[in-house]
Amino acid sequence: MKPIQTASTSVVETALSCDLRAHHSIQATLDTIVNLRRRPGPGPGERLPHNFLKHADEQTVVGLAAVLEAIHHSGLSETDFTNWGIVAAPSFLGRATLVGALQRFEAEGAWGISPHFIPHRSQHAVSGTISQVLKVHGPNFGTGGAPGSGAEALLAGAVLLEGNRLPGVWVVMSDWEPELIPDETGRPAPADAICHATVLALVPPRPGWQGPRLRITLPGRGESPEFDASKSLKSIAGLGALLQIFSHEIIPLTVTWQFEGGGCVELRRGASIVNPPKWITLERRNARNRAEVTQGGAGTENQR
Repeated sequence: MKPIQTASTSVVETALSCDLRAHHSIQATLDTIVNLRRRPGPGPGERLPHNFLKHADEQTVVGLAAVLEAIHHSGLSETDFTNWGIVAAPSFLGRATLVGALQRFEAEGAWGISPHFIPHRSQHAVSGTISQVLKVHGPNFGTGGAPGSGAEALLAGAVLLEGNRLPGVWVVMSDWEPELIPDETGRPAPADAICHATVLALVPPRPGWQGPRLRITLPGRGESPEFDASKSLKSIAGLGALLQIFSHEIIPLTVTWQFEGGGCVELRRGASIVNPPKWITLERRNARNRAEVTQGGAGTENQR
């Protein structure tokens, strides 16, 4: 009898890998979101009916605006997104509106609840709305739901690329800073809260790609990073700032987000950087004083 061939004990270091084709970040106040509802961005956003986003959650509006700006600034305007996927990770979506809805339900019963509440304030509303605008027929869903779920969204996006063989995946992350907690009357407070949205277009790895690249590594198999972003990137504002710095090529070679159960997401460049810095400091901007929509992403540095 021949001995049974045992499986190799070697462990594959990299489970998943994808290229960051485009990214963009937007910050908006409650006042400026009013304008974004009417015209969220260039391209498909200019052809939308004026009432298309009338009932949409604020994070949906800002997330869609970031996607449209990313398409515009990254040369993807002629791209067919039919077979792409969308992963959205909003934070406490519909929380402020839910307070008022529950108060009306208690006072008036089911007739006090708008039929638009559930489809526009549930976890999958962000990805569903964006899929309608881009005419995406691929998978779209919401994930996370709480602060700090960016790594989970990136993991889900990379899995869609690998398992579904999609041409690309939009990862949309958003939150409020400070958190938009309603007062006793159900009105959103504080009034100067900022809605942040950062989007990433992930595509399968390509030979010779010189830009940012994401890798999902197994527990204990990733390289020692120059910068561990797990604690610094609890907010979407921090992630947007990191990607903006990465666009200017002054970021360390490897940046990671650690998973609670082990393993991590690595952000690195396709080509090595000469003399990369060993540390980085992310300065959180004072968003309370901002009253206009601010943007950042690949290509926007040339327009300032």
